[in-house]
Amino acid sequence: MEIEHYPGMTEKAIAGIVEQAKSRWPLTGALVIHRHGRLEPGSQIMMVATASAHRLAAFEAAEFLMDYLKSRAPFWKKELTRDGAGWVAAVEADEDALKRW
Repeated sequence: MEIEHYPGMTEKAIAGIVEQAKSRWPLTGALVIHRHGRLEPGSQIMMVATASAHRLAAFEAAEFLMDYLKSRAPFWKKELTRDGAGWVAAVEADEDALKRW
């Protein structure tokens, strides 16, 4: 898989999503790492870490970040197979996940 992004734009969008989480939950910290470039099958693509004095707030904020990163962060995924390459389409379930927030 290849994950493409526009430097600057992508980081700004991720920072905005993190700020949304910080405004909704009492977080003392949040970290998002999203890889890009060519990745091998089974590679980890992203990591979200949240910190809060309250466990539930940290868990909910992390879920929020994962859901919003999946559908709102400007990344484009290209699947590479023996038969060629093709862009990965958006998944309706990812959009549905946003409705709970």
